[in-house]
Amino acid sequence: MRTLLLTGFEPFLDVQLNPSGEVALQLDGVRLQDSRGVALEVRGRVLPVAFERAPGELESALRGLGEGVAAIVSLGVHRGPAFRLEERARAVFHSDQPDNDGRVGGGVRLEGPAERRTSLDLDRCELWLRAAGAGKVTRSDDAGGYLCERIYRAGLDEASRLDLPALFLHVPPAERMGVEAQAGVVRGFLDALAREL
Repeated sequence: MRTLLLTGFEPFLDVQLNPSGEVALQLDGVRLQDSRGVALEVRGRVLPVAFERAPGELESALRGLGEGVAAIVSLGVHRGPAFRLEERARAVFHSDQPDNDGRVGGGVRLEGPAERRTSLDLDRCELWLRAAGAGKVTRSDDAGGYLCERIYRAGLDEASRLDLPALFLHVPPAERMGVEAQAGVVRGFLDALAREL
């Protein structure tokens, strides 16, 4: 069966409930249909908030899914009220916030191109999110220089290698929109994305 890898993150800093990880777990095992009506299963994974460990866990999750991966969608929480689509990820990180292992992003520099961009049409992604009940949707070309940008870069690197689409979506804090409601929005978005694959 084809699969879609959906990742989120564990709690970090003052975020005791990270909706990105909770949504990834809630949607693990959900069945979608691609453009030909073929079943596509969501495989949700929670990644550590750790610059050194998270990319390896993403790669391990992809290897575990075999050759049928159709797309990578990564979630992370930000402080704003909107669902925020990220256009790109860079190779140099600038956040001074420590990860859960005590490392800061300013010390991380990757080999390869200075940036990678998603191959997905973000205008359509925005429409899909709104149709799924997201309400406010924004776009950004700065994924934050922290773990969200680091895992987005890892996802885009893997997507380039495997010739598949990858996207990073920031979700609002659980205090602004509950996990159940967020899971519904993300599920609706993934339904629409799957129909394009």
